[in-house]
Amino acid sequence: MKSIQKFIKMHNTMTIATASKKSASAAAVFYTPIKESKSLLFVSNEKSEHIMNCKENSHCAATIQEDGLDWSAIKGLQIKGKIDLANEKYWTNYFGKYPYIKSDKVLSEALEKVKLYEFKIKWVRMIDNSKGFGNREEYNL
Repeated sequence: MKSIQKFIKMHNTMTIATASKKSASAAAVFYTPIKESKSLLFVSNEKSEHIMNCKENSHCAATIQEDGLDWSAIKGLQIKGKIDLANEKYWTNYFGKYPYIKSDKVLSEALEKVKLYEFKIKWVRMIDNSKGFGNREEYNL
């Protein structure tokens, strides 16, 4: 699990996928880990399609990965979990990772239109082809 926690801390963008009875959606968001990397905080507009889907079905999936063009360099996480509104106290964690948001006029104004969400990880798989094709670690949390 330590290699997964380290990978999560070394990156900042995940793609979350959500679904409802009517549609599916994927969105790339900046995140910051909390609770020993068992939860990921991100901001989003409550009217965005991926968040609207969560109101119907809070179960979701996400990926975090390295860029690369060589199959042997493929390294990343596949994650399943649940999205809920985050406790307001976690804004401190989010701004700790992204302090420039408050000082940037455009970004600080955008904060008025978003809420803080918590992606609670229930299952995670790390793929690391640098250790051999299809090398994986999996954990239920």
